[in-house]
Formats: sequence, C-alpha cells, structure tokens
Amino acid sequence: MTRNSRHLVTTLGAMIGWLFVALTAAQAQPAALAAKRADVLGNIQASIVTTIGAEGQSVKVTSGGTVLIVARVNSNLNSANHEGRNNEAKVIAALVAKGIGGELQFGKITAIRVDYLARSAPTLKSKTIDSVEFRKDPDGAFGLHQT
Repeated sequence: MTRNSRHLVTTLGAMIGWLFVALTAAQAQPAALAAKRADVLGNIQASIVTTIGAEGQSVKVTSGGTVLIVARVNSNLNSANHEGRNNEAKVIAALVAKGIGGELQFGKITAIRVDYLARSAPTLKSKTIDSVEFRKDPDGAFGLHQT
C-alpha cells in the first residue's frame, strides 16, 4: 500500500468514525430534549399547584406548537365568575412565563392558555367552562388577551 493509499484509508476511517458519532448524538438529542421539556413542564405544574393551593391532578400542563396550555380540571373556580378565573389565570401565566423563560425549546411559544374544564371522570370528555389566553408581545412578555 502506498503512502497516499494509507493516508486515504486513515482519512476515510476517521470520517466514518466521526459520522457514526454524529449520527448517534443526533439520535440521542431528541430524547434528551423531550426529557428536558417534560422536566420543565413538571416543574411548572408543581409551581402552580403549590402557589394556588390546587390538588396535583387538577392541574395539567401541556405544550404543542406555539401554545402552552394549563388545564384546570374541576377547579373550584368553575362555578365562579369570569373575573375570578381571570385573576387565578394571571397568577398561573406569570408562573408559566417564569418557568419557560430562557428555555430555548419554548422559544416559539406565543401564547399561554388557561382552560377551566369540567370532567366527570378522568376518561370522559371534558367540557370547557372558560379559557383565558395570554399572548406574547414584541418584548417577550405575556399579556392578557381580550376579545
């Protein structure tokens, strides 16, 4: 084998090794991001439960696309007026904004929605009592959206 052939084989071997490492890392990255995302959402849920004094199962935090949704399932505020739910939703939105602040994976979130749901059993369909939405302004703050 000539010197150039050995160099070519060594270079190709190094490139194949690098490609293997890169592909392995690329496959691990989505799982790590999903775990981090779930961790952040879990921390937000715990913060909401502690701050507003709700039962753990009555607060569900999910995100998809550009909207982060906090579901208040069978809240005692379901029978209150809209202003009461608005007041609680403002506290919730502030906790969510703090929780996702600085997290790159939540950078595309443009709205936080707090849904007040009535559910007779965990497996049955929910009825929406009220929704309170907060939209991100150009400065990155979430403000109450009124229609």
